[in-house]
Amino acid sequence: MSECEGPGKVSYVASGDKFCANCVNYGWKQPADKNILKRCSKCKFLYYCSKECQVEHWVKVHKQHCKYLAELKVMAQSRHDPLSCPGCKEEAKVGPVEMAKQDNPTLGCPLATYYAPLVFLPDYGDGNKTSAPLPFKLGEMTGQFLTKAEHTVSLMMRILYKMKVTKHAAWTIKPEASLYIYRMVNALRNNIWVVYISANPGQRLDDLLAANMEQLVDKMISCAEEIDEKLTAVQFLDQSLFRPWDMFKLLLNIAREFRFDVVRKAAESVGLAEDHQMRVTSSQFNSMWQEVLDSMPGHLIPYTDILHILCGGQLTQVCFGCAKEITVSDVLLPTAKQHNPAVSYHCYGVISASVCGDADCVAKVGQAARALVKSYMEIFSSPWTTVVTIVHCTSEARATGAHGA
Repeated sequence: MSECEGPGKVSYVASGDKFCANCVNYGWKQPADKNILKRCSKCKFLYYCSKECQVEHWVKVHKQHCKYLAELKVMAQSRHDPLSCPGCKEEAKVGPVEMAKQDNPTLGCPLATYYAPLVFLPDYGDGNKTSAPLPFKLGEMTGQFLTKAEHTVSLMMRILYKMKVTKHAAWTIKPEASLYIYRMVNALRNNIWVVYISANPGQRLDDLLAANMEQLVDKMISCAEEIDEKLTAVQFLDQSLFRPWDMFKLLLNIAREFRFDVVRKAAESVGLAEDHQMRVTSSQFNSMWQEVLDSMPGHLIPYTDILHILCGGQLTQVCFGCAKEITVSDVLLPTAKQHNPAVSYHCYGVISASVCGDADCVAKVGQAARALVKSYMEIFSSPWTTVVTIVHCTSEARATGAHGA
């Protein structure tokens, strides 16, 4: 059974276990006995392992959200209104005929009419409340997202919607896979919202986002590979101006790199054993990420514009392998399983380098990337573990300020 043909029900959080929200915020170990977890008496949505944790989380995080989760108040712009949603207004202005054209860049809005989004938790079997209204503004309504991760997921959703409307080959060639990816993107958005109501903004929030995105991102990458296999079998090559499927995969790989960026930051704080001239620093990665997001305010841009961003504004590059001058015309993603030897690529992952399509040159880039990852691994013993839990929520932990990375 393929990944895309797996169970239909999507898990709304990375772990199905009940959790103490404050222990999540501080990176403390969760209690082994889940029966000690008690719900907030007001919102009946979040759980705590002790009175101390409840009070601490109230001060740090929960007092901003509780009244909205309890449905005592409605956060302004937390609901989708097509009459004031920028994406809906632009889609209405363009009209359905133009929206269905692949040469029209308008992304439109995939959110349902008058949609009141909910944040979900699993049914723990104790009569718990499994959904609640958003206690923060909806990015599609304001144009402002709390994190780059959420902005990325929203943009991925809109690109898939555009592909569906235009009947793009990547959407139609394996419909069950396309729908599965779409549902995964929705589940990913919910995971992000669950993290928002658990953690303070800052590095801890990024750590949690990366950890809770990992599993679903991997599932989508696997599914995308199945779609690409189908497209290759029919010799489909997207030569359109906007190349939405390639844009989607680029954003998906940025999400994948985000989880590694937690490791990269930790390694950089200690110091790498040796520098690498093509190494992508955390600062460079995040600047590139933000530039990509800023480049698409409600519409697709030509794929070559994205190449310019990744290549630092210049498509004329020198091949990392053979040093000859090349003109970059595509991106070779870290997850790519094959490449076209007639195409010159820019590789963006742990390193940033351009390469001609020669197999030896491509292999040389791969070797350099693996060597750099090895350096990270030597510094950071568990590079894929982005949430480090070191202590329980004891009085000693509170007194010393001990918490996870």
